[in-house]
Amino acid sequence: MFLSLRIWLGRRLFGVIGDRKWPAGFLLSPSHLLKWPCEAPELEALRYVSENTTIPVPQIYRPHLWHGKLAIEMQFFKNCETLDVAWRHLTSQQRREVVTEVAGYVKQLRALQPPKASKISSTSGGPCRDIRVGSVKLFGPFEDSDEFHQVLRGGVPDDKVKDVFGEQVAGVHARKYETKFTHGDLGVQNILVRDGKVMAVIDWECSGWYPQYWEYTKAQYNRILLPEFYEMLDEMIERYEEELGAERELWRLFDQPLDQAKG
Repeated sequence: MFLSLRIWLGRRLFGVIGDRKWPAGFLLSPSHLLKWPCEAPELEALRYVSENTTIPVPQIYRPHLWHGKLAIEMQFFKNCETLDVAWRHLTSQQRREVVTEVAGYVKQLRALQPPKASKISSTSGGPCRDIRVGSVKLFGPFEDSDEFHQVLRGGVPDDKVKDVFGEQVAGVHARKYETKFTHGDLGVQNILVRDGKVMAVIDWECSGWYPQYWEYTKAQYNRILLPEFYEMLDEMIERYEEELGAERELWRLFDQPLDQAKG
């Protein structure tokens, strides 16, 4: 009841984040944002990254249960722009500094040690969420990348992959991959900037332990928003071009496999 009152007051005093009809969050105060609805993997990731890296992420004030769904009360960053908006105002030096900083964040995440070297899971080892795999459902965990790849291709067995999806997908899915901690949606719309400085990396709902190429290929979803940023970032992080080619083929033929499997 108290949370509902805070939301009611916040909507009238401070507005909402996103569309008013389908808001992504509510401002409870000038510095407190309630993000809703959320899933446990996002809360786990925010806590883990905050405790184990120097990456700036929203401070968590407390989780809530509202209308049967998890809500996270977190820090709201005032007077910030997303990087795709701020980019045009940045000098060449500021752009280079921002990209270098983001590349450093990726390296910090990749240096974290997974609970199990090959397991695909949320931060805590449980089910994951990723909009690449499905828009709503949690999935996994998986013992290794082979199990994960089976889901990406809708259960098509190894000996049929080449016939269904082509040689590139078959080649990539035949490989073994290490697991790395991954943001999972490291797009320019999730990097907040103020006065030429990165203030926060937000939206960790797709984070967890994924195959080592996943951060790179997932980031390419948003490349069209700011190609120059991604070209500069490519110079500073490990690239996975063959895996990207395979993923693009799967995006084209069988994107969001859990959604397609509903019927």
